[in-house]
Amino acid sequence: MKPKKKNKVFAFLCSFMPGAAEMYMGYMKMGISLMGVFFACCLIPTILLAADYFYLVGIVIWFYGFFHARNLDATDDAEFAEIRDQFIWEEFTDGKPVRISQKSVNKWIGIVVLLIGCAMLWNSVDNLIYDMIPDDLWETLYPIASNIPGFIFSVIIIVLGVRLIIGKKKTFTEAEGGSEYGEEK
Repeated sequence: MKPKKKNKVFAFLCSFMPGAAEMYMGYMKMGISLMGVFFACCLIPTILLAADYFYLVGIVIWFYGFFHARNLDATDDAEFAEIRDQFIWEEFTDGKPVRISQKSVNKWIGIVVLLIGCAMLWNSVDNLIYDMIPDDLWETLYPIASNIPGFIFSVIIIVLGVRLIIGKKKTFTEAEGGSEYGEEK
């Protein structure tokens, strides 16, 4: 499908759903990636009970998608023809394609599937325990039990954030060309 400008009114209506206007104009990679990021920000809080924070990210992505679609539709024909269909995150890497290995993709899909499975298991165990525990005791335990998944997810987010900030550490000798033990190579 070759990107082309279409009906401005319908493009405006599509711009209310992140990615829909981009797909309507023929930019499938842009549209699908933007829509995927938006729906991930809506799905993750539902599964992991961390709604407050991810919905804020979802709101920012919605506004980005709306104004991205409006700016794309407002370009003149020559400028529109020069825009290439790329994943939305490639706009932030100065047009350089993001190279992701299959091993990395498999790893992150595995992590997502694992988290979804843990959330589903927790929900099943929660329901099973609810059926087995008397109501008076459950009213005391429920506030504690219902916050465990959010607590675990918060710890994971903090660890990932610290890891991203610190990054890979190099020892002083490795940076100078020596080995880890201070010997010259």
